[in-house]
Amino acid sequence: FIEQFQTTGFDSRFWELYVFATFNELGYTFDRTHAAPDFLCQGILGEFFVEAVTVNPTVEKGINLETGPPENELERREYKAHYLPIKFGSALYSKLQKRYWDLPHISGKPIVFAVQDFHFPASMTWSEPSLSDYLYGLKFVALYNESGHLNVTSQPIREHRWGNKVIPSGFFSLPGAEHVSAVITNPQGTISKFNRIGCKAGFGSKRVRMFRFGTRYVHDENAARPAPFKVDVNDACYSETWVEGMSVFHNPAAVVPLPVEMIPGAAHHSVENGTMNSLLPMFHPYGTRTMILVVHDDNART
Repeated sequence: FIEQFQTTGFDSRFWELYVFATFNELGYTFDRTHAAPDFLCQGILGEFFVEAVTVNPTVEKGINLETGPPENELERREYKAHYLPIKFGSALYSKLQKRYWDLPHISGKPIVFAVQDFHFPASMTWSEPSLSDYLYGLKFVALYNESGHLNVTSQPIREHRWGNKVIPSGFFSLPGAEHVSAVITNPQGTISKFNRIGCKAGFGSKRVRMFRFGTRYVHDENAARPAPFKVDVNDACYSETWVEGMSVFHNPAAVVPLPVEMIPGAAHHSVENGTMNSLLPMFHPYGTRTMILVVHDDNART
C-alpha cells in the first residue's frame, strides 16, 4: 500500500480499502486462502465473492487524455450516454474475461463486481446513471402525465458509440455475464467519506470542521428529482456508515442471484420486463461534497 499509494496504484488500492471497510462493517469475515477474486465475504447468511474494479483515465505515452464532460449541453449528454458506458464497459468486460466462475473454489457462490469511476476528478459523483444504462441496456425516462402523475418508461439501447469505438449495451446480456450476480458502486466511496468517518471517530485535529452537502433520494413516487441537503459533520447527532450511498444493481439473468439481505443499508435495483424496481434506505445520498474548514481560534465556533 505504501508503494502503490505513492505511484500508480492509488485509486485501485483505495477502492479495495473502501470495499474492505464496508463489508467488515456489515459483519463479514474474509477468507484469504485464494488470491482471486479479491474478497470472499463470509457471514451469517452465507458467502459471496467481491472483485474490485476501477475505471481509470485513458493515458497514452504518459499523457492523460481525459478532458471531462464537454461544456456544450448536447455534447455533454452524448458524453454521458456513450463515452461513460464505454469506460465502464472496458473495465467490467476485462474482469469478465477472467472467468472467475471456472475457479474450483467458487463452487456456485455469488460473484459481485464492485466498480468505482476514477477516470476524471469527482467523476463518480455524476457517472452512476450511465453505469445503470449500460448494465441493463435500457434508458429510463421520467415524464409527468396530464394528471400530474409521474410515469417512468424505458427505451432499449442497442450500442454505445464514441469516435471509432463501438460496444454493445447491456453488460448483463453479454456471454458469461450470467455468472456475475450483481454490480455494486458507491459515489460516496471517496476520500471525503474516510475524512468524515475519521472525524467522527475522533481522529485528527479538533479544529477541523466539516460540512457535507448534496442531494438525496425523495421517498415520493411522484418525485422526479432528488432533494438538496446540508449537514454539519461535527454535530453530535451526525452519523454515517461505510455502506451509505451504495447501489447494488442485480443481474436479472444471474445463475446464482445475490440475496438483498446480504448487503443491508444499500440501495438495491433490479429490472423486470423493462421496469426498474428499487429498494432504498430512508436516507440515500447521491453526489455530495464535503467542505473542510480549520478553526484558527480554538474558542471560535466557525
